[in-house]
Amino acid sequence: MLLRSAPELHYPITVTALLKQSDDPVDKAETLFEYTFESEVTEGNKWGDINTFKKKFPANVESPISGTVTGWKISVGDVIHGKG
Repeated sequence: MLLRSAPELHYPITVTALLKQSDDPVDKAETLFEYTFESEVTEGNKWGDINTFKKKFPANVESPISGTVTGWKISVGDVIHGKG
Protein backbone atom coordinates (compact mmCIF):
# COMPACT_ATOMS: atom_id res chain seq x y z
CA MET A 1 0.00 0.00 0.00
CA LEU A 2 1.17 3.55 -0.71
CA LEU A 3 -0.07 6.18 1.70
CA ARG A 4 0.63 9.89 1.68
CA SER A 5 0.82 12.06 4.77
CA ALA A 6 -2.46 13.71 5.66
CA PRO A 7 -2.77 17.46 5.10
CA GLU A 8 -4.33 17.98 8.54
CA LEU A 9 -1.17 16.99 10.47
CA HIS A 10 0.61 19.74 12.45
CA TYR A 11 3.63 20.15 10.16
CA PRO A 12 6.52 19.93 10.41
CA ILE A 13 6.51 16.51 12.07
CA THR A 14 9.49 14.41 13.18
CA VAL A 15 9.23 10.63 12.76
CA THR A 16 10.05 8.90 16.07
CA ALA A 17 9.14 5.24 15.42
CA LEU A 18 8.11 2.99 12.52
CA LEU A 19 5.83 0.38 14.06
CA LYS A 20 5.45 -1.85 11.03
CA GLN A 21 8.06 -3.52 8.81
CA SER A 22 7.95 -4.51 5.14
CA ASP A 23 5.49 -7.34 4.47
CA ASP A 24 3.65 -6.78 7.78
CA PRO A 25 -0.14 -6.96 7.51
CA VAL A 26 -2.00 -3.86 8.70
CA ASP A 27 -5.60 -3.54 9.84
CA LYS A 28 -7.63 -0.38 9.25
CA ALA A 29 -7.00 2.13 12.10
CA GLU A 30 -3.83 0.32 13.23
CA THR A 31 -0.95 2.64 14.14
CA LEU A 32 1.72 2.75 11.42
CA PHE A 33 4.21 5.21 12.86
CA GLU A 34 4.72 7.70 15.66
CA TYR A 35 5.90 11.29 15.42
CA THR A 36 6.24 14.51 17.37
CA PHE A 37 5.24 18.05 16.45
CA GLU A 38 5.64 21.46 18.07
CA SER A 39 2.82 23.88 18.72
CA GLU A 40 2.63 27.25 20.41
CA VAL A 41 0.92 27.01 23.79
CA THR A 42 -0.37 29.80 26.02
CA GLU A 43 -0.65 29.13 29.73
CA GLY A 44 -1.62 31.31 32.65
CA ASN A 45 -0.92 30.96 36.34
CA LYS A 46 -2.89 31.90 39.48
CA TRP A 47 -1.32 35.38 39.51
CA GLY A 48 -2.63 36.21 36.05
CA ASP A 49 0.72 35.90 34.29
CA ILE A 50 0.42 34.57 30.74
CA ASN A 51 3.29 32.81 28.97
CA THR A 52 3.42 31.63 25.38
CA PHE A 53 5.97 29.00 24.39
CA LYS A 54 6.51 26.09 22.00
CA LYS A 55 5.76 22.63 23.33
CA LYS A 56 6.47 19.25 21.74
CA PHE A 57 3.59 16.77 21.48
CA PRO A 58 3.61 13.05 20.58
CA ALA A 59 1.13 11.70 18.02
CA ASN A 60 0.69 8.79 15.62
CA VAL A 61 -0.56 7.98 12.15
CA GLU A 62 -3.16 5.25 11.73
CA SER A 63 -3.79 3.32 8.55
CA PRO A 64 -6.92 4.44 6.69
CA ILE A 65 -7.21 0.99 5.08
CA SER A 66 -6.26 -2.65 5.64
CA GLY A 67 -3.37 -4.00 3.60
CA THR A 68 0.30 -4.94 3.66
CA VAL A 69 3.31 -2.69 4.21
CA THR A 70 5.50 -2.89 1.10
CA GLY A 71 8.20 -0.55 2.40
CA TRP A 72 8.89 2.87 3.88
CA LYS A 73 9.97 6.08 2.16
CA ILE A 74 10.61 7.65 5.58
CA SER A 75 13.03 6.84 8.41
CA VAL A 76 13.16 7.53 12.12
CA GLY A 77 14.42 11.09 12.59
CA ASP A 78 13.07 12.38 9.27
CA VAL A 79 11.34 15.75 9.40
CA ILE A 80 8.32 15.93 7.11
CA HIS A 81 7.16 19.41 6.14
CA GLY A 82 4.03 18.46 4.22
CA LYS A 83 2.93 20.05 0.97
CA GLY A 84 2.82 23.72 0.41
